[in-house]
Amino acid sequence: MRTKMIAMAVLVLSCGAAQARSSIWDGVYTDAQADRGHTAYMQNCSRCHGATLMGTFEIPPLVGRIMPYYAGSSLETFFDYISTAMPLDHPGSLSPGTNADIVAYILKSNDVPSGAKELTAAGSKAIQFDAKPRKK
Repeated sequence: MRTKMIAMAVLVLSCGAAQARSSIWDGVYTDAQADRGHTAYMQNCSRCHGATLMGTFEIPPLVGRIMPYYAGSSLETFFDYISTAMPLDHPGSLSPGTNADIVAYILKSNDVPSGAKELTAAGSKAIQFDAKPRKK
């Protein structure tokens, strides 16, 4: 009986924690971080995705279409892809901090608002990648 009660308490607490996840629309990066990300993007990403993040015929854009593509996942999914698969000619070569800065710049370029706390790889796990702001 006690085991069942503990299991139920864990289930209730985990459901509450799942609902408490923040969204990319809650200000999960800083403007200074996005500024650093712009510099890193221009050095490492723009040759393929373009200076305006619009991509090319063969390379996907990083504005617009990316929002519904990652919608419903955690920001960690997007962060992990960038960290392990990019840049295409040297995958996984950038530091976690540089990758976080680039993700911040991509979010800002998609009109996702900034906040007071910098984005980190570890912090991206608890952030929901919502295509649009949640209704309050």
